[in-house]
Amino acid sequence: MPFPDLSLLLDTLAPLLLFGILLYAVGHHAGRQAESRHRELQPEQKETGYYYRGLNFLLSDEHDRAIEEFIKVVRINSETVEIHLSLGNLFRARGEVGRAIRIHQNIIARPNLPPEIRAAALFALAEDYRQGGFLDRAVTAYRQVLEVDDKNHRALEELMALHENEGRWDRALRALKRLEHLTEKSDPRREAHLRIKLGQEALRSHDQGESDDGQRAVEKATDHFKEAIRVFPGCVEAYRQLGEIQLESGQAKAAIRSLRTLKKTRPSHFFMVVDLLRRAYEQLEDEKGYEVCMSEAFESPTTSPPFIIRWSRFLEEHDRIEEAIAVLEDGMVKHPGSAEIAFRLMRLHADTANWQTAISAGDRCLEHLTSRQHTFQCSQCGFRSHDIYWKCPQCHNWDTMEPLRVQIS
Repeated sequence: MPFPDLSLLLDTLAPLLLFGILLYAVGHHAGRQAESRHRELQPEQKETGYYYRGLNFLLSDEHDRAIEEFIKVVRINSETVEIHLSLGNLFRARGEVGRAIRIHQNIIARPNLPPEIRAAALFALAEDYRQGGFLDRAVTAYRQVLEVDDKNHRALEELMALHENEGRWDRALRALKRLEHLTEKSDPRREAHLRIKLGQEALRSHDQGESDDGQRAVEKATDHFKEAIRVFPGCVEAYRQLGEIQLESGQAKAAIRSLRTLKKTRPSHFFMVVDLLRRAYEQLEDEKGYEVCMSEAFESPTTSPPFIIRWSRFLEEHDRIEEAIAVLEDGMVKHPGSAEIAFRLMRLHADTANWQTAISAGDRCLEHLTSRQHTFQCSQCGFRSHDIYWKCPQCHNWDTMEPLRVQIS
């Protein structure tokens, strides 16, 4: 069999061979491009994956695993400031304050940080210092936050709390006033007690010989106590402090005027100035005036059990037993669950050999107390009720209600 013409065969196969080589080259080039693109996108994809896994662990309160994922993000992209912030906060939450401080210091050291990022990093650093016990550094850092962001109310709140804990009452008050101006919300109770502390500080500095002008120290303290009352008219401690100063300076009438005001502004706490008020009336030798004042306070619908006890004791001291019993009987009507009133009423009836009435007073009190006690408690969440619920209304677990062993709490 003759061999085919080689030139003819090459002419036939050459186009197919050329097409195959071209196809392979194009495919190989496309494959290399795809692989190159994959290598370029892979770190970004990994970074995103680590970030979202870290967030999921964070939401699940798995801080250790969240830290592991965020560290992977930082290794890929060391410029991710927000992740560095989160990582530092997580280290602080885990008790590794030193590492948290280093991370947040490194962020602050970066040039050209946006103001909001710098403020966030400074706040985080202040939190690190506070948790680590470096309170002076924490104060400095909070102040630096306010230099960057003067409307950062969280920094002001923390700064105020630090000043309070350290007894720097004047600085705490300045922070409070600044915060009130920023939030347009007042906190009269807090301001009143900060002013009381300033007044006490003025008196203490005089007592310890730190102030040569005693009269000036007393006047300064008096101003603080009066301002506390102006800010918060129901501030019991301000009345007590002011009344003490006025009594010590021989101004018994002024003390009575100050203390009697509390009957209207804070009647439930009036009992706390009764002893001081009695001393003021004794200075004036006006026992009748004291009795009138106490009678008026007793008629108030918000009269408290401690006041009733004090008033009954005064009457008992003056051998006015029937009046003392009447006061306690009225007190039982106003406060049927007061064990202290019931006990004193029982004792007075027993002293007068009126046993049946004494027992009746105790029965009334116990009946009221037991009627208000819960019978069942959920073993899972602690929910209490008079009736049993087979499905707890609070935690929704089934058949968890158990009888309370101790009925009087």
